[in-house]
Amino acid sequence: MSEPQIQIVTEHDEPLRASNKHDAYINGSFHRMARVMVEDGNGRILLQKRAKHMEMYPDRWDNSAAGYVDDGEDYLTAALRELNEEIGLSNVTLTSLGYYRSSSMFDWRHLNRFNQVYKLIVDQDTKFKLKADEGAAVEWYTLSEIRRLTTEHPELCTDGLIEVIKRFYK
Repeated sequence: MSEPQIQIVTEHDEPLRASNKHDAYINGSFHRMARVMVEDGNGRILLQKRAKHMEMYPDRWDNSAAGYVDDGEDYLTAALRELNEEIGLSNVTLTSLGYYRSSSMFDWRHLNRFNQVYKLIVDQDTKFKLKADEGAAVEWYTLSEIRRLTTEHPELCTDGLIEVIKRFYK
């Protein structure tokens, strides 16, 4: 199965063309990410631990679900797809937490991204079904625990988790 093409955008987040991830990283092309934070309504946030074999940020804590916006998708469609693929949630309504632009590096990869962040509130007894080849675990954390994790141990977190906590969970 071939890798999906991601949406490449201008520096103003206007669609340009499709590309594979590798070329986007090499060229430093702007691309889109959809991120979802799942909360239980009691002050806890679900984090997903990425699998050890993942190419980027292996064995690190991440947003509840996150992924690239594929060519032809909008942010919301990508967020809903990622929620279903990564933790088995479907038929849900997401609320926008916000939007931001980021630029960083991971190894040799130039990550120039526009990020749309959503929130989903679920019952604390909701069952999750992890995508075996991506997620190693999910775990509920309080906001204070996540702040401590992202500040004291950033090497255990993805850049996306650190950014979302700093920007939207003050």
